[in-house]
Amino acid sequence: MNNTVELKQQLDQQLQQLLVQKTMLRVVPGERPPISSQLMSHIGGDPYFEVGEEWPVNPDTRQPLELIFQLVSESNSIWPFPAQVVQFYHNYYEGNLPFDESEPKEYSIKIYPAVQPEKQVLLPRPAALPSIGFSYIELHSEPALPDDDELEYISSKTLAICRQLAPEKWQSVYNEAVEALIGEQNLGSWVGGYAHLLQDAYPTGEFLMQFDSTEDFMWGDSGLLYFFYDPEEATSISFQLQCM
Repeated sequence: MNNTVELKQQLDQQLQQLLVQKTMLRVVPGERPPISSQLMSHIGGDPYFEVGEEWPVNPDTRQPLELIFQLVSESNSIWPFPAQVVQFYHNYYEGNLPFDESEPKEYSIKIYPAVQPEKQVLLPRPAALPSIGFSYIELHSEPALPDDDELEYISSKTLAICRQLAPEKWQSVYNEAVEALIGEQNLGSWVGGYAHLLQDAYPTGEFLMQFDSTEDFMWGDSGLLYFFYDPEEATSISFQLQCM
């Protein structure tokens, strides 16, 4: 068998082994629903709260934190821990972008293993926060493969095959094979799968999700937020901001 043909077959086999599913997050601006949006994935709506809770604030300034996103999934299988609702709050409107050195008082990551209707309570948006538009976040599953920048950390064997096929243009060989299998992969927001990092840095921990800039929240110059978790304690979550 021709060596090139054999290598391409090996590359396809490697891609099949690396293929996983990710949950895409599509932000869609819309009209604020006439009823509470507590059980919807959204930006700018009503967060899910339970009796006894208060809106998260910075304990030093008492400034309420902004709800950056709420994600609600009927199936908690998209997370590495039991979760039906996941929320991320940050003091974004104090001018502090959520870099990885953000102090714990500047943000809050809330995880609800399950919705409990008997404990659910509606808390009004604090008047100290500016008004923002409402956006739905639509969730759907798509196939995922590593970005070429991360391939050396994820599958050195796949990288080696690509280098054998085209030592100087191995990225083109890899991306053409990826596109043939699952289509073009673009930057965006998703849970699970593989991180597509803007910068050549990989934080400690397993990749959890990435969240793109939106009309309401700009993470620097075309930036993204990346979230990672501790494999030994999945609800221990860190994050960092990367931008161009």
